[in-house]
Parts: sequence; C-alpha cells; structure tokens
Amino acid sequence: MSSEITNRATKIGVRAFFGIIVVFITVIILFNCITTIPAGHVGVGTMFGKVKANTYSEGMHLVNPFLKITLFDARQKTHKESMGVPSADQLITQFELSLQYRLIREKAPSMLKETGTPQEVLSVHMVPLLRSQMREIGKSVGTAENFYNQDVQKRIQEELLTSLLNLSDKGIKIEKLLIRDVVLPEIITNAVLRKKEAAQSAEKAKEELKKFKVDQERKQAQAEAEKIAELIEATKQKEVMLIGANARLDAAKIDAESVLVKAKAEAKAKKMLVEAVTLKGYIKLESMKSLVQLQNGNHMIILDPNAVSPLPFLNLDNMSAKTTK
Repeated sequence: MSSEITNRATKIGVRAFFGIIVVFITVIILFNCITTIPAGHVGVGTMFGKVKANTYSEGMHLVNPFLKITLFDARQKTHKESMGVPSADQLITQFELSLQYRLIREKAPSMLKETGTPQEVLSVHMVPLLRSQMREIGKSVGTAENFYNQDVQKRIQEELLTSLLNLSDKGIKIEKLLIRDVVLPEIITNAVLRKKEAAQSAEKAKEELKKFKVDQERKQAQAEAEKIAELIEATKQKEVMLIGANARLDAAKIDAESVLVKAKAEAKAKKMLVEAVTLKGYIKLESMKSLVQLQNGNHMIILDPNAVSPLPFLNLDNMSAKTTK
C-alpha cells in the first residue's frame, strides 16, 4: 500500500517537473516571439542568415522566435568629420565638417544584405566618399589662403553636397553639409599674423603721426595766438604812446600859444604904454624899475651911451632867471 503511494507521488513529482519545464520553455518562446521597435527606428529580420524583405516599424510585434531583428536608426543624425584638404599649391588645410543625414527606412533590408549594420553602412559608403570628394574639390582651389574666401566655401559646400546625394542609392539621405572651421597651414597663419602685426604697426604709426600733426598744429595755433596777442599789445602800447605824444604836443602847442598870446599881450601893452607916455617916458619908467632891482642887490647895469647920465637899462639877473625858467 505504501509502495503504491510512493509510486504515485513519484509520478506526480515527475509530471510537475516536466510541467514546469514546459511552462518555462513556453514563456521563453513567447518572450522571443514578442519584439519592440523603438521610436524612430526600423527593424530588419534575419532567419538562418536570410534577410527578410519586409521591415518592422515602431511598436510591439509578434515574430518567429528564431527571427533575429537588426535595428536601423532612421532619425536625423550628424556626422562630424575632421580632415586635411590639399589645395593646388600642395599645402594642407584642416577642415572641420558636419554632415546631417538620415537612413532611408525602405532601404534598410538592402543595406543589411549588401553592406551590414548601420555603422558599417556609414564607414563603407558615406565617410570614404566624403573624404575623397572633399580632397578632389580642394585641388581646384589655387592657394590654401583662398579657403577662407566666403565664395570658395560656398562653392565647396554646394559641390560636396551634390556629390553626396548619390548615397541615397545606398540608403543614406544627405540633408545638409556645414563647414564648422577652417585651419590654414602654419606657414600661412604665421604670414597672416606677421601681416596683421605689420598692419597694426602701420596703423599705430599713422595714429602717432596724426597725433604729432595735431600737436604741431596746436603749437602753431598757440604761437600764432601769442603773436597776435603781442601785436595787439604792441599796437595798444603804440596807440597809448601816440595818444600821450599827441597830448604832450597839444599841451606844448597850448603852452606855446599861451606864451605867444602873453607875449603879444605884453607887446601890445608896451606899445600902448609907449604911445601913452612916449618912448622917452617909457625908458625912464623902465629905468625906475631897474633902480628897484638895484636896491635888492642886483649891481649889474648897462649904460646907455647916448644918455647924459648913466642909468640902468636892463636887469640882467632878472632876465637870466626868466631865461632859465
């Protein structure tokens, strides 16, 4: 009885174990049958090495558990490339490029079949063509210095973009190409630097010359102003001196006129006196005045040789004093 119970328990245990294994395998199979495609991606299925023609869009899909899904990112991406580009003068200029592109969804199966993964598609088709075309276009530029020319850069962008449009046959859509930076050869940058320094030195010299000219003009203007001021001052002094001389001359004229008037008055008075007392009486009157001077200590006399008695004719000391005055 106990052995039967044991056998039944053993059978139940074996069945349960196999049941768990079946459930586990079923879960694994179901899990492998469900695949999720992320946003912006497309899935390409491969079964036993054969690429499926249809693709899987975004979302959840129920697929064969033996199907391998390869994801292709169809969103817009940017590839940055740095390369040396030779010009016709055989100088190498460093270019920094940005290439905006996206993978074409419909061509994902052919890309996987003919080339491989998305990264392999880029490294096999896009990057080599980009480098090759950029170098070929660079050879058409005469000198490396021309790479800085805006028109030359625009032409490079247009020609390079046109040559890369054929990548659409390989499943790559080129949308935009940008030149981020252009680094000229060191020999040119040094020459440009020296040229710039020379230009700066020339500008500095021009500014110093301009400053010197302004300073000289200022000094000249100041000297002219001082000269004009001196002329004005000299003219003023001359006018003052002239006015003073004219005043003195006018005063002398007035004095002379007054003396003349006085002399004329005295002569007229003497004439009137002579006419009143006669010449003989006038002489006697003058002699009497001289006697008064003799009393004051003046002893110099002039005798009239025609007179009977010596009479003083003129007071010389008084005359000398008047002459000194």
